[in-house]
Amino acid sequence: MKKFLAVTLVLGLVGGGVAYAVLRTSERSTCMRVADLCGVKDGTKDDLDRCVADIEQWRKVAGDEPVDKGMKCVEEAKTCGEAVGCTAGAGIKGMQGVINDFFKGFGKGMQ
Repeated sequence: MKKFLAVTLVLGLVGGGVAYAVLRTSERSTCMRVADLCGVKDGTKDDLDRCVADIEQWRKVAGDEPVDKGMKCVEEAKTCGEAVGCTAGAGIKGMQGVINDFFKGFGKGMQ
């Protein structure tokens, strides 16, 4: 019986670790890091899901480079202000790309 319990515990821990690795994304980590740095203690799973969805949507609009740089910056941030600055900087960087694409398309449309 003790062996059975030990094996069950080990399998449970391994399974939990695999589930954590599969469910943990860089977007989720970024959202949790900002919440942690900014002292958000009462966030819900819906808040986390909404944050992840916002990052994924911004990635579609702005592209991978500004989003990845912003998430790396948040990962390295030491304060809430720094993390918020990372997200703002990534947002502005992404908007530059969107505006450049707009004018590229605008120019093509004017021809």
